[in-house]
Amino acid sequence: MSISTSGNTAIMTEDCLACKYQRRRCPAYCPFAPYFPHGHEQQLKNMHKLFGSGMVNVIKLVRTIEDPSKKDIAIRTIMVQSDMRAKDPVGGCYRVIQELQHQIECTQAELDQIYDTIAICRAQNAHRLQMQKIDDGDHCQMMNKLPLIGFETEKLANLSI
Repeated sequence: MSISTSGNTAIMTEDCLACKYQRRRCPAYCPFAPYFPHGHEQQLKNMHKLFGSGMVNVIKLVRTIEDPSKKDIAIRTIMVQSDMRAKDPVGGCYRVIQELQHQIECTQAELDQIYDTIAICRAQNAHRLQMQKIDDGDHCQMMNKLPLIGFETEKLANLSI
């Protein structure tokens, strides 16, 4: 527990898990306090197991980053990496990434198949409409081309080769 004083009032705050693990007083603006509040002991243990030697390696890594938003991303990434490595010691995040890529490939293949089916349906529909248009237009033309009763079929036979 840390005691911070502001004016005449004293506020009791609990140290973050990272500082508690290192057995040091948690400063008022501890960079790890938002990421390791009480109740997240397993995440801290996973990170310690993956990066070793307490928080020293993580602190060194985070200090090299100047942009505060990138520090936030880096710490969250370290936490995810360590949690994934704890769940899957062999594959870790790599295995999850491979599974997601496989899902993307399968979904893309399914989507391509759907696009092909849509293209076939559109082509069939266009062909059907074209045939319907021809059929509608041919009724008038067909009536004009029908042989008349009493028309000499010999003349037709001579015309066709």
